[in-house]
Amino acid sequence: MSGFDTFFHRTCQVLAYVLSALTVLSLAAMFVGIVVQVVARTLFSTSVLWLDDLLMSCFTVSIFCGIALAFRARAHLAISTIADSLPVGASRLLNRLIDIGCIFAMAGIGWFGIEFTQSGFGQFTPVLRLPLGWVYIIIPVSAALSILFILENQLTSTKAPT
Repeated sequence: MSGFDTFFHRTCQVLAYVLSALTVLSLAAMFVGIVVQVVARTLFSTSVLWLDDLLMSCFTVSIFCGIALAFRARAHLAISTIADSLPVGASRLLNRLIDIGCIFAMAGIGWFGIEFTQSGFGQFTPVLRLPLGWVYIIIPVSAALSILFILENQLTSTKAPT
């Protein structure tokens, strides 16, 4: 591996670690929030209204972080039956074409995610009145990181022995 390859791979490792931590924190906060809501509603016949804002935000963050992490692990939705039935060269070509399609799809999601985020700063959560743009910013960030991880996988597969 060249110096750039090593730097790029380590950078992707750090970014994946940050995304993993953010995902775990979001899921843990969701778990605690749901338990608190269930207990409050069951035992006290009340609801902690601001938790709904938090749960929506955590759900959004965990989903989009998970998307980027799935691209890094090459665990995104794929129909491998066709690729597995092809010769090695054709299978690699098909996987490259799929990755190129995913890059374009994530670029589109990122582009519209930027617009969505910008409009989100004019919208607010119902109870806490926090700008939704701070929640939606994970959409273009996740799209950019997904593209980065796809490129990392391509770089790794290019360097892999045949």
